[in-house]
Amino acid sequence: MPEPIISLNNTRLQEMPLPSTEYNKLPHIHTMADAAANHSKAHAILLGIIAAHRLKKIFTLHLVHKHFDIPEGRCMVYENIQSKAHDDFVLCSPRLPEKCPDLRGLYFKATVEGKMVAYEFTTEPGADLSAYEDFVAEFSSAVIELGVQNVFALTALSICPKNKILTEFELSEVLSTVLVSDASWLPAQDKAKSTSTDWVATQDYAQYAEGPVPGIIQLKCTQTKAGNHYNVTCSTTRSGKHYEQQTKKGGPNFGGEPRDLALEIDGEVFHEGSKPHAIVSHALSLVDII
Repeated sequence: MPEPIISLNNTRLQEMPLPSTEYNKLPHIHTMADAAANHSKAHAILLGIIAAHRLKKIFTLHLVHKHFDIPEGRCMVYENIQSKAHDDFVLCSPRLPEKCPDLRGLYFKATVEGKMVAYEFTTEPGADLSAYEDFVAEFSSAVIELGVQNVFALTALSICPKNKILTEFELSEVLSTVLVSDASWLPAQDKAKSTSTDWVATQDYAQYAEGPVPGIIQLKCTQTKAGNHYNVTCSTTRSGKHYEQQTKKGGPNFGGEPRDLALEIDGEVFHEGSKPHAIVSHALSLVDII
């Protein structure tokens, strides 16, 4: 077993990588679209706890969900990717913990012992959260008492750029997702709705305790009319060629040279030189072979 990760310096925030067998029990995003609305009072109470402690800049409320099952020995890790060639983005992919020396907990599920267990991680630096052990205990106990441990989680220092909303789409071939702040290039004709997945605890949440809680969306997953989420596929282009995936032992690898520099997102083809092509190609090149 790897050594516990203690970068957040809070004994109630457990950062040991969760076994994949436990992670794979998380509810899929497709089943969670109405979860916040169906638990609006719990939603308001939990946000109220964060707000009462004046910790909205430290913690946010997160929707418990997964996009993919992951292989044994991996954990889902968010990484901020910067590039001069295109817009910055966030990549979430199944990583080997031993290859991520700066790993820290990002999303935490409540336990009956008054602690929170990390189930997804980030490589972004963590602050010293040792002063907030009483808050974590109170929050975890409230989650258990409300019976929403499989609905709401705690985010330790949100990855979201300030004042921006990130939209998430899938790279299913490599069990990964990409989060972008400008999603205007996603195929507009197939958008249906978005599922909010993270909320900031503003001071006015008490008024929503008996009804719907809109919140301030930090992250969202956009669902298409086909009932799926935006997904990148290996597709045939108009020239009759396709974005080639070179297969190696252990799984797909996108590091090889494609025969035709084009990719498809839900039926729309994007060619080399376009922003979506640059972002997706960069993201695919960064994912470890599975």
